[in-house]
Amino acid sequence: MGFRTNIILLYSDSLRRDFSACLIIKEILRANGYKTFICSRRNFGLFIKVLKPRKIFIIGQIDMIYNERIIKEAKAGELEVHFMPAEGFAYDSEYVVMYPAKNDYDFLKSVFFWGKNSLGWFVKNRNIDDTEKLIQAGYSRLPIATAYSEVVKKDTKKVGFIGRFPAVNDLYKRSVMSFYLVEELAENRYKTMARLDAESKAINAYLDFFEKIIQQTDYTISLRPHPNENLNTYAALKKKYGERFEINNDFDVAEWMSECRAIVGLASSSYIDAYLVKTPVICLDVLLGSSKSTLQFDPGLEWMYESCYLPETIEEAMQLLVQENLPPVAKQRFVDLIENDFKGNSELVFDTVTDKIMETPRKNSPLDGLYLLGMHVFDMALATRHKIKKNTALQFDFSYYYHPLSLNLKAIAQRIRKKLRAE
Repeated sequence: MGFRTNIILLYSDSLRRDFSACLIIKEILRANGYKTFICSRRNFGLFIKVLKPRKIFIIGQIDMIYNERIIKEAKAGELEVHFMPAEGFAYDSEYVVMYPAKNDYDFLKSVFFWGKNSLGWFVKNRNIDDTEKLIQAGYSRLPIATAYSEVVKKDTKKVGFIGRFPAVNDLYKRSVMSFYLVEELAENRYKTMARLDAESKAINAYLDFFEKIIQQTDYTISLRPHPNENLNTYAALKKKYGERFEINNDFDVAEWMSECRAIVGLASSSYIDAYLVKTPVICLDVLLGSSKSTLQFDPGLEWMYESCYLPETIEEAMQLLVQENLPPVAKQRFVDLIENDFKGNSELVFDTVTDKIMETPRKNSPLDGLYLLGMHVFDMALATRHKIKKNTALQFDFSYYYHPLSLNLKAIAQRIRKKLRAE
C-alpha cells in the first residue's frame, strides 16, 4: 500500500559529501518541470513506505537500495532506481566490499560510475542483465569544485586543517576499545590499530602547529572536522584562540578549500578537491612517520601523496605555509588518476545523470503538490524533534529548515546550470 506519486526522491546519504550533487540535480530537474524532494537517512525509509514514487536517485552506499519494497517495485517495472556511489574510487579489494557478489543488480535502471577503471572492474567482476545500464558519468564533485574555484575569493590569512579523528574523537562517544571489539577479523583489528596510530600521532602535531601559527603569523586556523567527529570537543580550542580559530561546517569541502591559502593535515581523498580549486596541500604523514599505518587502513590514499608537499619537520611545514603564492603539487601519476578514475563522458557530469533520469517522459499529477507539502511539513517536524533533543542526525542529514544554503553554493549551482544550458 502507498500513494502513487511522480515526485522524484533524491537521496543524499551525507550532508557534507553528497548534498550539493543532489541540489544541482534537483535544480536541473525542476527547470524541466519535475517535482523532487531531497531525502536523507532521517526520512527516506518512511517516505518509501508511505509513497510509491516512479523514480528515485540515490547517492550513497549501495546497501540503501536493497529495500524489499524498492526491489519489488523496480522488478515490476513500477519504479526506476538510479544509483551513484558516494565512494567511487578504490582498490580492487575495496570494490569487492562496495559491490557484494551476492547482490542482484538487474533491477537497477542505471549505475553511474566515477571513471573507466571502476566501471571496468564492475563489468569484469559482477553480473547485470544489461551493461547499457552502467554509465561512466564521472565524479560529481569535479564540476562543483571547478565552479567554486571560479566563484570564491581566496582568504590569504586562512589556513585549513583537515580533521581526521573519528576514532579518538568519536561522534557517538564510543570508546577506543569498542572499535577493536566489533571487529571479528584480525586483519580489520590491525587496520583499526593503524588508524588509531595515525590519529594519535597527528593530534600532538596539530597542537604544535597551531601554537606556531598563532605565535609567528597573523593567520586564522580553520579546522574542518570529519563528519563522524564530536564537534563539541573543539570548544576548548575556540576558547583558547578566540577569533583566530574556527570550526568549518560548509556543505562542501571544495568551498572551504577554495577560501584557504593552504590545506594542512593527514592524507585524505579530499586532496582531490584541493587540486581542483588550486589550493596547495601540506601533508604531515612523513613528518609523523604515519605513512605506513595510513596505507594499512586506506591503501587508496597512496595516490594522494602525489598531490601534496611532504615536509619532514614542523619547521619545514611552517616555511611552506608562509611562502607567498605556494604552487599546488600534481605529479603525473596523480593527474593520470584523475583522468582514469574520476572523469566521465561529460565534463559537467550532471547532464549525464539528469538525461538518464529524464529519459522516460514526465508525468504530472494534481496530487503531487499536496504530497510535497505534506513531506515538507513532516520533515520539518521530524528535524525539529532531532534539534530539540540535540540528536546528532542533523550533522549528517540535510534539512530544508536547519541547513540554509550558502551564497557560494547558490552561485555555483546557478553557474553549472548555465553551462549545461549553453551546451
